[in-house]
Amino acid sequence: MMTYLVPILIIAILIVLNGLFVAAEFAIVAAPRARIAQRAEAGDPRARWVLSVLRDPERQTRYITTAQVGITIVSLGLGMYGEHTLAAWLVGPLEHLGHLAEPAAHTIATVVSVGFLTYLHVVIGEMVPKSLALQTAERTVLQLVWPMRLTELLFKPLILVLNTLGTVITRALGIPAASAHERLMTIEELEYIVEESEGIFEKAEQLFLENIFDFAERTVGMIMTPRTRIVGIPVHATYGEVVSLICEAGYSRYPVYEGTLDTIVGILYVKDLARYEATKPQPPFNLRDIATKRKPLFVFESLSLEDMLIRFREARTQIAIVLDEYGGTAGLITMEDLMEEVVGEIVDKFERERETAPYEIEQEGVILVRGDLLLDELNQHFDLDIEHEDVDTVGGLIMALLERVPQEGDRVEWQGITFEVVEMDGRAVRRARLILPPKAEPELSAEENEEDA
Repeated sequence: MMTYLVPILIIAILIVLNGLFVAAEFAIVAAPRARIAQRAEAGDPRARWVLSVLRDPERQTRYITTAQVGITIVSLGLGMYGEHTLAAWLVGPLEHLGHLAEPAAHTIATVVSVGFLTYLHVVIGEMVPKSLALQTAERTVLQLVWPMRLTELLFKPLILVLNTLGTVITRALGIPAASAHERLMTIEELEYIVEESEGIFEKAEQLFLENIFDFAERTVGMIMTPRTRIVGIPVHATYGEVVSLICEAGYSRYPVYEGTLDTIVGILYVKDLARYEATKPQPPFNLRDIATKRKPLFVFESLSLEDMLIRFREARTQIAIVLDEYGGTAGLITMEDLMEEVVGEIVDKFERERETAPYEIEQEGVILVRGDLLLDELNQHFDLDIEHEDVDTVGGLIMALLERVPQEGDRVEWQGITFEVVEMDGRAVRRARLILPPKAEPELSAEENEEDA
């Protein structure tokens, strides 16, 4: 009995060892770095070692080479020992039962042994460990830390030689060595992960992440308050006129202009006016003296939102005047506008009184939207795909399609959606009604429904 038990045990151990090395190789590749880092910060020594491997391309290469060397040595041992042992067991029965000559019996025994061992090696020693390692990468890589460290120590000279030879060959072929930076995920890969993780993230979390990715792709001109909606104060306004305008508009900062909005001379902060009121200076009220203490920050429409954030931080201000290509005033942008691109609309009780919501569902398949609502935001909220290369807003799209100044009641169709002008503000579309085709009917998230309620 021991004649068979010991060889079977040795073959089983070799297959298990092969599986451990395979699991180690796939687990280190699939290991969740963020979760490993959390464990490392919590004081887990195994996680600290794994994290050091993940962060160092050379150590990661050495780790994988260790696993591959282990797989190769174990596979050779399994083939040499297992084939010889099983074939020796089969030769006798084949000669006796099959009445075969020794050469024929030995050949058949060898083929059967190799086939059987290959099956065990591929299924139990490769496929099963690989699947388990990919499904439980974090647990697997941590459990195999000490076996892999011991193996790496034992085979260190061989691993060093193999890595050196591999590097020489890859350089000779013109293949550069991978750096740690190259192993990081790209923005596109992260976006794909977020999109494919629908159902894992909460709707609000997913929207938040998508907004962060979109932030880098947007420009100041896409989100600014357009010139037609800027509430500015003429530099020669009296104290009473300034106070009256502030009470009516309800903002905390106002551009002060001379003549037209193309000549912004300063920014009036309401707190500066309050300070003026508290001091009660003897000379007559002079808005220019107050406003010019805060120099306006000028930026161009093409500036990215990332760069705009940097400019705000450097200038230590929260408001900027946006210029067009001719140097005229195109609009205005604030720090709040940037924040809203990430966290969504920020509306206080004063804004609720002076502004309508960006969109409102009137009935199934019918949406009432503001004319200045960005097409990107409309697409994002209602899972639409409205695009036009020349405009960014709903109102701009209606004007482009009509090719004239819209009038209340005008209707136009684009990409299967009917746009109806509901309200005008001078020559700009203030509100429009969108009638969607049946397949494009909007479905708001639970969170957005709660907000509307």
